[in-house]
Amino acid sequence: MKLSRMLTLLLIFGLLLVSCGGGNTNGNEDMADNTAVSEPNTTENTAEPAEETVADVSAEADVAGLESVRVAIVMPSTITDLAWSQSLYDALVRIQEEAGGPDNVEIAYTENMFNVTDAAAAIRDYAADGFNLVIAHGTQYGTSLFEIAPDFPETSFAWGTAVDTGKDQGLENIFAYEARAEQGGFINGVLAANLSESGVLGVVGPVEAGDAKLYIDGFVAGATYANPDVQVNVSYTGSFGDTALAAEAANTHIAAGADILTGSAQQVVGAIGVAKEQGVFWMGTQADQSSLAPDIVVASQVYDWQGVLSDMLQKNQAGEYGGTAYVLTLKNGGLVMQFADGLNADAVAAADEAAAMISDGSIDVMAMISGEMMADAGDMAAEYPEIEPVRIALVMPSTITDLAWSQSMYDSLAELQAYYGEDNFEIAYTENMFNVTDAAAAIRDYADSGYNLVIAHGAQYGTSLFEIAPDYPETSFAWGTTTNTGADEGVSNVFAYDPRLEQGGYVSGVLAANLTESGVIGLVGPVDAGDAKLHVDGFVAGVRDTNPDAQVNVSFTGSFGDTALAAEAANTQIAAGADILTGSAQQVVGAIGVAKEAGVYWMGVQADQSPLAPDVVVATVLYDWKPTLLAMIQANQSGDYGNQVFQLTLENGGQRMIYSDSLPADAVEAAQAAEQGIIDGSIEIVPEPRS
Repeated sequence: MKLSRMLTLLLIFGLLLVSCGGGNTNGNEDMADNTAVSEPNTTENTAEPAEETVADVSAEADVAGLESVRVAIVMPSTITDLAWSQSLYDALVRIQEEAGGPDNVEIAYTENMFNVTDAAAAIRDYAADGFNLVIAHGTQYGTSLFEIAPDFPETSFAWGTAVDTGKDQGLENIFAYEARAEQGGFINGVLAANLSESGVLGVVGPVEAGDAKLYIDGFVAGATYANPDVQVNVSYTGSFGDTALAAEAANTHIAAGADILTGSAQQVVGAIGVAKEQGVFWMGTQADQSSLAPDIVVASQVYDWQGVLSDMLQKNQAGEYGGTAYVLTLKNGGLVMQFADGLNADAVAAADEAAAMISDGSIDVMAMISGEMMADAGDMAAEYPEIEPVRIALVMPSTITDLAWSQSMYDSLAELQAYYGEDNFEIAYTENMFNVTDAAAAIRDYADSGYNLVIAHGAQYGTSLFEIAPDYPETSFAWGTTTNTGADEGVSNVFAYDPRLEQGGYVSGVLAANLTESGVIGLVGPVDAGDAKLHVDGFVAGVRDTNPDAQVNVSFTGSFGDTALAAEAANTQIAAGADILTGSAQQVVGAIGVAKEAGVYWMGVQADQSPLAPDVVVATVLYDWKPTLLAMIQANQSGDYGNQVFQLTLENGGQRMIYSDSLPADAVEAAQAAEQGIIDGSIEIVPEPRS
């Protein structure tokens, strides 16, 4: 199998996108209140998530007996995006028509809600105005939704793609929905492999997450299933809506020999335009995109949300305001395949056969995707040792999509799960555990449930961990950032981990000193402790050793998660002349937004923050926890349950530097020389004294 993944732009994990653009409203709503979203709630979150009720409902709308109802949608793009947002809006319009028109089903919507704070205000305003069902049509809205829903117990809320209805947080009025896009992706892949004459296919993805990733993984699996020699080139633009980037990616694929293209999200308008000009077939997903180029768009996976939406409305009117997760599949008709007339009959027959086999269970697309990932791993067996089945639980202070501390750990766990398989590598997690008492309950519950390794991913959890660990002597616990395993207290089953972030910070400082034109650099820290402090110490030292005349202004917000304070600090730094910014913790979402508006470079740490602003985030100190996690697992499975300290360094690969292709070569070379100097010991990082 030839599988060339063309990473013309940054590959990313994660679901959160933030834009500084506002939105347009339609209906009777005045969205004047754009107050900031509050901190995530810290109500008790049980460690063992409740089982979600996943409804496999027919796509056929049931509007019988539906009384007057009001539905509002908050969406990241427009009702005419020919993709994600339009698919849901069109389904609501069809329900409205079948139910008797606008007098019986009122629809209001707010478009272009890339700004999560603005979206939260829109969601709250719709609920306050008495809408029966408020749909937050994007995973980036989940945190806001879970904060707002308790204030309106008889309003139904919905969001996707997700299966989390908030049951484990005590919420009863949230629906969730997802599309098994890998199924239609597989079928389009089979069709494409049978139609291609060049044997080269091109994929233009937005962000490597959600239904976009499912679709693309399914497409690659289907294409290689139909033709093991096919070459599938995949590129992610890092944006859902940048049509220019999508057009550029499409041109790149065609130049590489692709005679069939596919992709997802509203960005594909640009790619389809290129396909039309070049006479290259396009295969779409989410909505029917044939109106853009009827002769070019030869296949579509169309999302039909009618059955899901009508079931939500029926439940709402029966007094059941949430608690159900829905899934669109080929079998239930939520995913509809459309093929253009005149296509090669054998190719269509192969696609139809694949669809039938997916529906009857003969083909498990996710299993095939997992198998393909194993094949792509090649000689990774040396890096990924054999392990016994393991269950790992993660308790964290923020979310798995925070683009910082928590996501870095979760992403490493997910990569290991992808290699070893879900049956051999189980992951459970509890998010937003700012409340230490709630976190302690979650840690204990996971240990009670027999998890082999329970990770308390924050220094604030240490006291609780040392109290709990002795009760479970054959469970391994881990926490950081720290070097204290509890050995002095007689605890023998706690691991500790400590990212030596002064190292990556130093390298970023060297790079910043070589890039700055104003000679002023700004740093937005959360609190002066832990790896955040190490980052500041290293960064300042790197700048000082490279350019003693450069000025580094450091400010601490006093919060890990307050994006508004981080934005304010970033504005202050820029007003003081900074043309480069850096910072750490999940608060930096606010600072990066300011950097994007001002056109100022940002240097990230912990996780890849480029999806927020691909043109602004020019360097990242990425935490790779996989070696540490594997060392803990192997120790646990050999009967050593703790009492070891693990450090993430540049030398052991726990920290990896990522540089944007747009940077000057001499600046990157200086940074890489600093990396090598730290690894070989020729550079000693000496922090400046700070009061």
